[in-house]
Amino acid sequence: MGPRNITISDLKYPVAIACIYYIISKMRLPALTDALASSTTSLAKLSLGKTQKHRVLVVGCAYGGVTAVVNLLDLEKGQARQSVYPGAEFGGKRCRRGIDITVIDQRDGYFHSVGAPLAHVAPSHTTKMWKRFSRLNELQNSNLSFKHGSVTSINPSSKIATYRDRSGTERQQEYDYVIVATGLKRHWPAVPKSGSYEEYMQDGKKFIAKIVGGDPEKPQVGRRVVIIGAGAVGIEFAGEIKNYYPHINVTLVHSRSQVLSSEPLPSEVKDQVATILAEEGVDVVLGNRAAITELPSGEFEVKLADGRVLTADFVIDSTKKGEPTTEIIPPQCLNKDGEIEVNGDLTFKADIPNREAHFGVGDVIAWTGIKRAGSAMVMGQAAAQNIFASILNDEADPASSSSSAGEAVSASPPYKFTELPSWPAVIGIAVGKQCLTYDKTNGMKFGVEVMQGYFQDDLGWSSNLKYLGLSDMVDMKENENVDAKDDTWVEIREVGVEDVSVTA
Repeated sequence: MGPRNITISDLKYPVAIACIYYIISKMRLPALTDALASSTTSLAKLSLGKTQKHRVLVVGCAYGGVTAVVNLLDLEKGQARQSVYPGAEFGGKRCRRGIDITVIDQRDGYFHSVGAPLAHVAPSHTTKMWKRFSRLNELQNSNLSFKHGSVTSINPSSKIATYRDRSGTERQQEYDYVIVATGLKRHWPAVPKSGSYEEYMQDGKKFIAKIVGGDPEKPQVGRRVVIIGAGAVGIEFAGEIKNYYPHINVTLVHSRSQVLSSEPLPSEVKDQVATILAEEGVDVVLGNRAAITELPSGEFEVKLADGRVLTADFVIDSTKKGEPTTEIIPPQCLNKDGEIEVNGDLTFKADIPNREAHFGVGDVIAWTGIKRAGSAMVMGQAAAQNIFASILNDEADPASSSSSAGEAVSASPPYKFTELPSWPAVIGIAVGKQCLTYDKTNGMKFGVEVMQGYFQDDLGWSSNLKYLGLSDMVDMKENENVDAKDDTWVEIREVGVEDVSVTA
């Protein structure tokens, strides 16, 4: 076959544009050249957008964030986990382009904040409550990367998050979908005050030394600790200190007439928690505000509103309320309390660009009930499911997707989003050797046996890790000669419908 002339119509469209650009550039037409260069760049970006992985950014990797991550990893492999609430049935379907997940977190590990009273009271638990991301076996995945830093802003229009790394350098991260799981800005010692495991260990050791007066192994007879504020944090710290150091005199002071005064719980639940505190040996002082003065001797004077004065060797202030970490979010997305307003599918409710690509989970969003770890984990799973449904729907859209052969993909019925209902107040609180649980369906339960069934001996940490399917590589190596097989099934169940599981 002899040679023939090749026309522009014989070429693929991007190649044709490139040829035209080359010809015109030789004709020295700079203005038109610049315009065509811009068009070529746009086409290249459009072509890349159809082939690159779907980029998911997770901001904050505590309960909601880490649950979203492990569910996304499983969905990407076609191995969806059992859903807590009804959602799309994916049937093992996988996305063609794959998913690239980036996590930005102030900490270098997953900390069990429910276990903070143990971590910051009992040295044997301090090392266990923080699992470094680099050591969690199931998070070593080529589709997952961690960035140790703090997000400073999220731009929904450009889909770019700005963050500062540990050195203070400002960086940017592009995304297609984002899950904001930054939680509440809680105060030490309810949560660690440092971002690295090493710093956390040092802080914990110093705090425990202040509680016990030096060496935790030495007797603490006559030592006095006063805790101000009988919310959940103050109650659990009081109970753990008395449980682990029975010779320490522990006094819990609260300004209101009942403990847990700010929680939407029945009065009898609050009264029972106060009774359990007394049974565990904690002195409870209600209806008194306290003024604290540090004395030259290193002791503290605690002056109560009724005129009484307590002397303490150490005082723990647990009165500071957590605030939503939402300064990175456009203000129109927030309610008066600074929480993100979301729809039932956890997408942002505000009318912002790319609203459907922005999700909020956990304590950072406005939702019903008491803010809890279990609720955040349910939300993390739902957000992951909804992002995956959106990805599959996007790939099935002929206008936005093409097969590897360049042909349009046939459309399929869109996958529906998981919608979460509102849920009532639910609580599980550890008080020394006992635990109290309450939900509207099952009522109130309490006692030592409830503690073992709900929290075990580590405030639910082992069960939490087991539910997520996370294992520490170093711990596994240390225990490789021990038969640690345990077939007990751990689950998170619908909130307020059945008994609340240990992971809540």
